[in-house]
Amino acid sequence: MRFPYVQFRGKFSPIVPIRFRLKNGDWTEFKAYVDSGAGYSIFHADITEILDLKLEEGDKAYVTVGDGSLIPVYSHQIMIQIADEEFEAMIGFSRRLGIGFNIIGRRDIFERFKVCFDEKEKVVEFI
Repeated sequence: MRFPYVQFRGKFSPIVPIRFRLKNGDWTEFKAYVDSGAGYSIFHADITEILDLKLEEGDKAYVTVGDGSLIPVYSHQIMIQIADEEFEAMIGFSRRLGIGFNIIGRRDIFERFKVCFDEKEKVVEFI
């Protein structure tokens, strides 16, 4: 499935929809930046409230971010949907994610797809 880049802060970026299954079986959608350099998917902590998860009940780890600092991340196994495929993935949540967007990283997601970035056409494709 192909996703056109989205304009964010004046630049075109590989931002795609990702859906999380709620406890009642419904789905809710968020946007996230597809980052081939990120080992893990990390979302803002406030999303755990929407998902009815207790943030700190997740597996705690410290993850190095782009500026070299460590941030605490709490990981939860969640049913997600990307590119019309539903599957469980380990998703991290952090109060200290200091950027304006969520991150889709390699663990559990890139392992399921061939992810192709086409900068010329400004699209990202999940095959």
